[in-house]
Parts: sequence; structure tokens; C-alpha cells
Amino acid sequence: MSKVGAYIHAKPDGTPFYVGKGTPKRMKEFHGRNKHHHNLLNKYGRKGVQVGFIECSNDEIALSLEVGLIKCLRNMGYDLANYTNGGDVGASGYRWTDEQRAKYSSIRNKMKLGNEHKKNISKSLKGKPKPERSKAHKLNHKAAMQSRRWYNNGEYVVFCKEGEQPDGYVSGRGSLKFKSERTLK
Repeated sequence: MSKVGAYIHAKPDGTPFYVGKGTPKRMKEFHGRNKHHHNLLNKYGRKGVQVGFIECSNDEIALSLEVGLIKCLRNMGYDLANYTNGGDVGASGYRWTDEQRAKYSSIRNKMKLGNEHKKNISKSLKGKPKPERSKAHKLNHKAAMQSRRWYNNGEYVVFCKEGEQPDGYVSGRGSLKFKSERTLK
């Protein structure tokens, strides 16, 4: 069984900015962190971040230690990158507000890949075999597609569920100009 404990990430001057629970390996990994942590990492660089690990005998004690360290450091006035108070809740306990969800959604919907980016993605996928799909996946896909039909308005064609076609669209393919479901909404 691997070691488990609580760890602290600190700025080059020794000021703590993040407390976590995990293994020594996780302590040294900087991916999968929140935006605040990434900003500090970009500011000081990976080599500039100091790390410290306190080994515990089990997960329960490590969780309690994480909660205690976060509480103690916040009470001492340190601005931590932790979004939660630690413990069982952890990052999975953080809930986005409706405002945050709407903002993120609008940003993602506005993102468009450039032609150069699309070409690079295409180039990287050429020659790679497609993954083998399980029987369950194939059956689920077949069921989802059976409930969809082609609809057209004389100019554009969409492939959507019956009853969800846009106003003015009738059954059949008609023209070959395709509109994605995303652009119809």
C-alpha cells in the first residue's frame, strides 16, 4: 500500500498557497488543479513551487489533517487556492453557481476552431485505427439513431428526433446543405 498523507504547495518564499490530500506522487503532479492554482504555478514556475508532505497512517487521518491545515492556514491569513475546506468534500464537493455555468457555457459556445487547428487534428488522426466498440455501445447507438429522421425546409437538411424538427421542416432529405443541431437552437 502506498503512502498517504496531506501536502502543502508553497511559493518560493515559503508562503503556503495550497493544501491537498494524497500520495507523494500526487503531491508532485500539477495537472488537474483549479485555475487559481494554475495561475500561481504559471507565475512561479514548477521548479519555484516548494512542496511538503506529512505522512499519515490512513486516509481518514489524512483527510482530517487536510481540513485542519486549511483551517489553520486560513485563520493565519494565508490566501489559499483551495476552493473548499478539504476533507471528504474535496473538489468534488464544489458546486458551480448558475451564473458560473451560464458564463462558461457562453464562452464554450463561442469557441470556433481555426482551419489550421482543424487540419492539425485531422493530420494527427490519420492512420490511427478507430477504437473497437462494445456490443452495448453499438446497441445504444442504434437505438438512439432509430428515433431520428431526416427533415428539410427546401434549403437545409437536419437529422433530429421526430417532433424536434424546426418549424417549416418536412420529412425527407431534400437539399444537401446540412445544419447541425447546435446551429438550430
